[in-house]
Amino acid sequence: MSPIGVLALTPVLAAALALGPFEPTPTPTTSGPTTPPATPKNSVSVTPSTVNAGGAQVTVSAVCADGTAKAVVKSGAFTGSGAFQGATKITMKTSADAKPARYSVDLLCDGTTVSASASLLIASGTPEPSPTSSLPTSPAPTGPTPSGPPQTGGGSTSGSGPLVLGGMILVAAGAAAGAFALRRRREGGG
Repeated sequence: MSPIGVLALTPVLAAALALGPFEPTPTPTTSGPTTPPATPKNSVSVTPSTVNAGGAQVTVSAVCADGTAKAVVKSGAFTGSGAFQGATKITMKTSADAKPARYSVDLLCDGTTVSASASLLIASGTPEPSPTSSLPTSPAPTGPTPSGPPQTGGGSTSGSGPLVLGGMILVAAGAAAGAFALRRRREGGG
């Protein structure tokens, strides 16, 4: 290869070496100061909060500051009391004899003292059958789920960062130097 050819390729090689591999650089993440978690307060909730008379299942969720190992839930709407035994949710059944009314659902975190209360409304009427859909359901997708830049379109060539701009400038400079060298060669100056 002639010295002029080497001279023409020098800017292009310098540009390739300056850019390095085309890999995205990770963006550093910053997080604010962390605050210690607040001590949970005692609470109880009933889902659904309204059921029809005649006996229905409800889910009772509880949070106790010291955990739910000894927690118990009681209500005149239930056939008995329910023990959480460390769980945060239990399923209870309303009494088939419970009259339509609003009932208090009491949480006893220590097993003896009421710590929190919620309400459960037993409405008059018979339970309605749950509606069914006649629409067909599509099967769950099979195969791997795309994740990360290569599969989801966030590859290294998708950005226009400072390295891309610098690379374009160096390639343009190399092309100009190559054109200049070829022009001098044709004129017989080299």
